[in-house]
Amino acid sequence: MKKIELTEGITQEMINAEKAKLPEGVTREMINAAKVKGLDVKLAEVPVDDEGTTRTFLVCVPSRTVLGQFRRFMDADPKKADEILVKNCLLSHKEEVLADDELFTGVMSTLSELIVIRKGTIKNV
Repeated sequence: MKKIELTEGITQEMINAEKAKLPEGVTREMINAAKVKGLDVKLAEVPVDDEGTTRTFLVCVPSRTVLGQFRRFMDADPKKADEILVKNCLLSHKEEVLADDELFTGVMSTLSELIVIRKGTIKNV
């Protein structure tokens, strides 16, 4: 393994801290608070324009309760279903996303990827 020489005054801790930087609007405290509640926390990168610019948001995987509420309104009132998912699973920048239709749609699309449905198989016995 090749040893990397550090420039004088730069420590390995400084490099590690730089790598561990969180996106704007996301704090270590937010992440820790969500984890204490038992949430599966993720960073979601969402496109914000056609040029490839993205924003990173703190989200959590929807719980069974949230999924139940989401499914309840999915067919009857899709707008309400989307808001349930975003309001319960978006942990950062919530007001900004709720106020911007394009951001809301992008976050909603990204959150829907967190809903994992595994398909089983049925076999005759």
